[in-house]
Amino acid sequence: MSDAHIVELETLRRQLEQLHELFAAVIDETRPTPDNPHVMPWPELLSKFNVLAGKYAILSHTVGKKHASLLKELAVVPQTQPNGIHEQNIMSVLLRTKLAPEIEKEEENIWAQVESEAQQDQHHELLAVTAMGSFNSLRKAHADRVQQLLAEALESKPVEPLAAPSETEAEATDKPVSLEDILAFTSSGKLT
Repeated sequence: MSDAHIVELETLRRQLEQLHELFAAVIDETRPTPDNPHVMPWPELLSKFNVLAGKYAILSHTVGKKHASLLKELAVVPQTQPNGIHEQNIMSVLLRTKLAPEIEKEEENIWAQVESEAQQDQHHELLAVTAMGSFNSLRKAHADRVQQLLAEALESKPVEPLAAPSETEAEATDKPVSLEDILAFTSSGKLT
């Protein structure tokens, strides 16, 4: 391992220690104590959480992008043996975060398949949008053609305006009609 790698790892270790100290300080500040039994106000707690989340995101990005190739070549080993069962459980969780190589390859294959299916979905969506556009343009062309034919039909055959009803017809429509008259009219057959 070169000196440059050692310097990078030392910088990373310092950043992790600072983040750990910041987490510990926030946890201590948020716990009620006998001297201060009140819980921290929500805006202040949210502000502290945002600072923690930002620092964690920056460190995570740095580790993932800048130091990924270097960290893949290293193994993590604790400097001291864990004392209690609780510490042993924590170590087992921390040390088993890397997947087995065959599982890692399978996961990569699954992600590749998901990406190809997403591209196919985008292609199908594009085809559907194109088909909908074609359908709408055909429907508009059909409506325009019907309107044109209707206009031609109206131009070739003059339409007679409706005459206003005479006074006797108007008076006839004002008379009440009995149910028997309506039934007789509807059962009389075709109108001529």
